[in-house]
Amino acid sequence: MKIAIDMDDCITNTQELDFACAWNYNKQNHPNDEKFHYGINHDATKIFKFTNEEKYSFYIKQRKYIIKNKLIDPKPFAKEVINQLLHDGHEIYIVTSREDEYWNGNAKRETEKWLKKHGIKFTKLFVNCLDKGAKCAELGVHILVDDNQKYARQVNSQGIRTIVFTAPYNKNYKNILSTHASCWPEVYYIIKGLVISLGDIQV
Repeated sequence: MKIAIDMDDCITNTQELDFACAWNYNKQNHPNDEKFHYGINHDATKIFKFTNEEKYSFYIKQRKYIIKNKLIDPKPFAKEVINQLLHDGHEIYIVTSREDEYWNGNAKRETEKWLKKHGIKFTKLFVNCLDKGAKCAELGVHILVDDNQKYARQVNSQGIRTIVFTAPYNKNYKNILSTHASCWPEVYYIIKGLVISLGDIQV
């Protein structure tokens, strides 16, 4: 089976880190803002008092800071499950929307370094991927693991299954081709079930 996996908030723990950095930024730059919480959306301009210009500047500075200080860690059991899936004979494609400008000018290099450092194995890496539906269709992917409902929707529209890492901003997403999961061990057993049910089309 060909499995595509997102990076941020799927393999990594960036959601909490992003929130903490943005909370601090907002407190310093918008001290009168008392209504500060994660809603069901996933847009910094709505969650915080960010203009589009502020959001762009914030994420460039924040990403450089977390890369320099090596603050991003894998989610629990991400390494173990992904490496086991590869060992089981699946192809693992890392498909991320990470854009070069936010990742020291080279998202692929920074992502490869991080994956290697944490011992996470994969078949191929794709960055700057803002249309995951088209990319997954092109690669012949059977399932995408992602947290962003926008990308789940793109992929489901291509008739491809998704596993959505449950978060406040995607909990209401529903699609007949989509299943929610709360952790990597759960992802593994969902995929094992799909291998059995889709066994006749394995490549």
